Amino acid sequence: MPSDIATMRAAAEPRFDLRAFVACGGAALLAGVVYVNALHNPFVYDDYHTVAANPSIERVTNIRAIVLHDITRPIVNFSYAVDRALWGATPLGFHVTNVLLHMLNVVLLYRLARRLAEGRHAGLVAGATAMLFAVHPMMTEAVGYISGRSEVLCTTWFLAGLLCGRRWMRGDGAAWAMLTVGFWVAALATKETAAMFPFVLFACDRLIDHASSTPPNPSQRTADARRRFLTIHLPLMATAVAAGVVRLAILRIEYPNQVAVHPRYVLLALDVVRRYVWLLLYPMHQALFHAVADVRSLFEPRALFAIASTGLMMALAWRSRRAEPLVSVGIVWFLLLLVPAAALNVLDQGEPMAEHRVYLANGGFFLAVGAGIGRLGGWLAHAGTRTRWLGGAAFALVLIAFSVQTVIRNAVWADPVTLWRESVDLAPNHYRPRLLLGEALQYAGRREEAVEQYQVAVHLRPGDVTGYLKLGLCLADMGRFDQARRYLEEALALDPHNVFARRALSLLGTIGPAK
Repeated sequence: MPSDIATMRAAAEPRFDLRAFVACGGAALLAGVVYVNALHNPFVYDDYHTVAANPSIERVTNIRAIVLHDITRPIVNFSYAVDRALWGATPLGFHVTNVLLHMLNVVLLYRLARRLAEGRHAGLVAGATAMLFAVHPMMTEAVGYISGRSEVLCTTWFLAGLLCGRRWMRGDGAAWAMLTVGFWVAALATKETAAMFPFVLFACDRLIDHASSTPPNPSQRTADARRRFLTIHLPLMATAVAAGVVRLAILRIEYPNQVAVHPRYVLLALDVVRRYVWLLLYPMHQALFHAVADVRSLFEPRALFAIASTGLMMALAWRSRRAEPLVSVGIVWFLLLLVPAAALNVLDQGEPMAEHRVYLANGGFFLAVGAGIGRLGGWLAHAGTRTRWLGGAAFALVLIAFSVQTVIRNAVWADPVTLWRESVDLAPNHYRPRLLLGEALQYAGRREEAVEQYQVAVHLRPGDVTGYLKLGLCLADMGRFDQARRYLEEALALDPHNVFARRALSLLGTIGPAK
């Protein structure tokens, strides 16, 4: 009986493991320490829209306004309202919440990794996974960026749902089913990527729990797996597909006549996955903005390399499914959680690449790496003492290097000008980082430098009205009304219905005469 199995498992598990407690707490503490210097960072980029100038979060009791402001992510908006009520309108409190959520995610990932490993080296697997997740610099854009809250909070619900889902599949009671579904719904109301939850849960069941299930009879295990698929996994996956269809319909409403499928962008999406993996392995040249050139042919070197790298990951997942199933789960998790972002690329919505989007996916990546480290630890256990110490020292050096890099990234985010200058240096021929650097310079009172950046942006994309508008407004702010009028008129010529250009020109008419 399932209840008997659950009782036997609960009796076999130790109630308290001091070493696990210390390892888990140490990883969480490390996650907090590396983000201390991010707490006093200012609002940046989308923070002004999502938090600073968001009227819906001024009163935490105004639930209607909170939900309607962002109907697809109401829980995120509610969390901002709570922060504002507790801390005020300054960035500090919002950063504190992000860091605390990241620390909680480290704990949840540790617990999940330890339960999935369930072997002699489960502690090593869980510790390595949690520590890499805690300090890796690729997490900085989600944790240190207030608008990255959706990624961090979604991960909290997602991991809690996986932990409860495993208890549900083991037959531990209906309460776990309710908690699993509840956490998944909360994750969906936080970030659309949570639609992949049922598929990750199925991978955990099929690749790990099915192989280690209690019934010794293979036919009984198969029957149990079929029952779980029909009663748990299939309904959840069908619901996820339906939710995806609804979200696509909402997207069409939000952006009328702008949502269409572009099959050639599939190659671009695969190239973005390759770049994410490279940044995880070698976290250099990070930036808030990444320029991604279109991949126009299947036979371009970038396309071939992107296909080969994705194929290699899938092949590794397949080959590891018996010898090291946790590696397979981690890779499948990583790839599945990148599907929603890839779908947006195919629909040509938003920027093709953003580091904060891989926060939850990275949990799977580090789970696979942690499983590999556990395997290596098993080999080192039979090696000499010196070899074991060298292995431990190498891992410690990696953690230190990642921690230092994370602290440095936080320092970059402390200055919007430095942040956008970095993006301009990495993508000098793209107009968007030029515009945003211009905004940061203008806000910092460095208007002459802002004008230079706006002019370069106009030169790079002469058909875009935004550059002319920002340049005209900046020149007007400097008192150079004739030059401002010229650029605003060009903006109006490009977009005759532009309200901002018309209002600015009307205001200029009352300030200074045209020559």
